[in-house]
Amino acid sequence: MFQTLFEPGSIGKMTLKNRLIMAPISTNLAGGDGTVSDELIFHYAERAIGGVGLITVENVCLAYPLACHGAAQPRIDDDAFIPGLRRLADAIHQGGAKAAAELTHPGMSAGLRYIRGETPVAPSAVPRPKDGLVPRALSHTEVVEVVGQYVQAARRAYEAGFDAVELQACHGLLINQFLSPLTNKRQDEYGGSRENRARFLVEIVAGIKRHVGSDFPVMVRLVAEDMLEGGLTLEDGRWFARRLEEAGADAIHPDFGLGGKEKRLEPMPYPQAWRVYLAAEIKKAVSIPVIAVGVIREPRVAEEILEAGKADFVALGRALIADPDWPNKARAGEEQAIRRCIGCNECVMARHVEDAPLRCSLNATVGRRPEACRLERAKTPKRVLIIGGGPAGMEAARVAALRGHRVALYERETHLGGMLNVAAVPPGKEKLNWITEYFAHELPRLGVEIHLGEAMDAERVRALNPDVVIVATGSEPAIPDIPGVDGPNVLVAQELLARRMRFTGQRFALVGGGMLGLETAAYLATQGNAVAVLKRYETIGRSIEPLYRDHLLRDLKEHGVEIITRVEVKAIQAEGVLVRDQTGEERVVPADRVVLARGAKPADKLVQELRDFNPLVISDAVQPRKIINAIS
Repeated sequence: MFQTLFEPGSIGKMTLKNRLIMAPISTNLAGGDGTVSDELIFHYAERAIGGVGLITVENVCLAYPLACHGAAQPRIDDDAFIPGLRRLADAIHQGGAKAAAELTHPGMSAGLRYIRGETPVAPSAVPRPKDGLVPRALSHTEVVEVVGQYVQAARRAYEAGFDAVELQACHGLLINQFLSPLTNKRQDEYGGSRENRARFLVEIVAGIKRHVGSDFPVMVRLVAEDMLEGGLTLEDGRWFARRLEEAGADAIHPDFGLGGKEKRLEPMPYPQAWRVYLAAEIKKAVSIPVIAVGVIREPRVAEEILEAGKADFVALGRALIADPDWPNKARAGEEQAIRRCIGCNECVMARHVEDAPLRCSLNATVGRRPEACRLERAKTPKRVLIIGGGPAGMEAARVAALRGHRVALYERETHLGGMLNVAAVPPGKEKLNWITEYFAHELPRLGVEIHLGEAMDAERVRALNPDVVIVATGSEPAIPDIPGVDGPNVLVAQELLARRMRFTGQRFALVGGGMLGLETAAYLATQGNAVAVLKRYETIGRSIEPLYRDHLLRDLKEHGVEIITRVEVKAIQAEGVLVRDQTGEERVVPADRVVLARGAKPADKLVQELRDFNPLVISDAVQPRKIINAIS
């Protein structure tokens, strides 16, 4: 099964056991001083054991502090870091994979909190888009020095036992800045023509080949297009790829450039493999291997890419965060056992917003210390009763079964999933169904008894007399205390979505501007209704992951959804919603139907009835939050 995916392949003189590569993803798991930590080693060793052919270690800092690009980033700017990096490479090799180091310099994109008060550097003093800060232009001498820093970093990677390096030349970082006419306004031999703008990167590749060895593979994570007007186009990407092949590069790993942040950290609505066209276009221009990346979540999709000749290798990033054993499961034909990444971007929130260690909604072991991830078999197996078949209840059942307990799960509905079945209804959220599909496969395999359509009460629990009771009854809609909430024109968002109610040509007012309200608005607007969202505060979707929030708000705008902020809902009337703005003026927002989307509260009635059992109450039954809170 998946024969092409598991054929050996070569990048230069390096032979990989299959066509699967782990893409570099920052983890914030290194020591604060840039040293390799036990957590970092465990993270990569786990994925090597999982069966991937090559692991590309994240975002390695090649010149501190100006090239620092993360809160806890591994460093390679001094020989003192070689022993720790050797431990990491050895662990990857022991797991059965090859190891590459991604060499990174952010240039003007450096976070000021990382570079210790220095001014970011760039090819030219062009204000950076995110905040208007003007970087310091590198002098000619400094450009030559930075080329040398890349070469020395590659030399250290080689001496540490890494099998290859990958040059980060996309995502708006320093090499991308040299390549793009938007950020490179230099008048010397490193600016102007395509040949001159490529010179910095070409000299790095040539320098590594000259000083480290021609047999040491150099891969390039190349900007294929900038996604900005006046920036690099696919034709530029093809030209640069050809030039790099001439310079001795061993593989091209194309991706987006200066303007593609949402496009490379895709939120959930993006379809699988949509970025693969970049690899297909670059492959037309070169004879060296090309690596495809971007929302590749399932083995069949990866196999199709290779069989169609769009790429020679497939890179998995977030897919391997969610399930390190993705390759082994695919090779064994156990597709249903793969915990498919849903694109919720909790990992992005952790790394890019909070400077926190990597985390994952579906894989609670991510970012934790090795000893916290070991599931030891129970010395005395117990009879465990779990009430509720949502994500928390299903994960509790899985873990308890893995520890050797006898588990019975009861769900009052006729299907597993709980609120996942509601959350998966709005447009673009269908991947949430993957979570339920995974557990529906895994729990029976682990011997969990699943009882669907069976509500639980205290009497039934007493009759079953379990050793342990886990209450995972989830949440129920929070109904605001507003005059008119019980009117015939009022709907509750969760019920509307659960019943997949459909309307056309009606006016809706949604009370609540959080994720529930905005996604319900999208659901209704795409059916051809006029929708207004009412929010008390100025900020919309404050708790939503930023890239998805931007995507969602853009979608709402395209569908004509009106967002009315800084209004207090005073009453629901037959003709609409009475609101008061901050000036004290009252008006009616006209609506045929009003939808309550004020979130949820714990469904904890059963908890009170089961006090004698001292139940373990988890997730939304304690406080409604996110999937990651339910599963971790």
